[in-house]
Amino acid sequence: MNVVRKPCSPKNFMQGRPGALRPSAIVIHISEGTLASADAWFNNAAAVVSAHYIVGRGGEVHQYVSEGDTAYHAGNPVGSTWKLLRPHVNPNFYTIGIEHEGRAQDQWTDMQYSTSAELVGEIARRWSIPIDSDHIVMHREIRANKTCPGFAFSRDKLLSMIAALTCPS
Repeated sequence: MNVVRKPCSPKNFMQGRPGALRPSAIVIHISEGTLASADAWFNNAAAVVSAHYIVGRGGEVHQYVSEGDTAYHAGNPVGSTWKLLRPHVNPNFYTIGIEHEGRAQDQWTDMQYSTSAELVGEIARRWSIPIDSDHIVMHREIRANKTCPGFAFSRDKLLSMIAALTCPS
């Protein structure tokens, strides 16, 4: 997997993670736009948002923020249903955010699923994050007022694809 590093405005992320927190979950997002629009938005200081990565519909991967730094992707919880949400701790401090090119109603491409599975699997190994529905989180489970990661996304499909990559045949 080829990861292309893209610029991100310093206003859109924080270096490091407060309180020596480390990533313990991965949040799955939909960008509601294209790779080019995400590249431009995350490098715009007025945005005050970012993600660690985006996976394109053709399997391209752009990285905006280093995994050891805090991307502004999850926001403050709104009607959260996520079981591992830590009270009074911003979820950005202990999660990695992965955007996916497209809109909420779009079907994900096979290439997007397979690349995302590879990326999530690698990140999970690096940070010892379990591959399950508690640790691979849909953004709307943190912010119920979001449709993110879309209506066509299947977390079960993503999890089974990651398992297939990590289990010997």
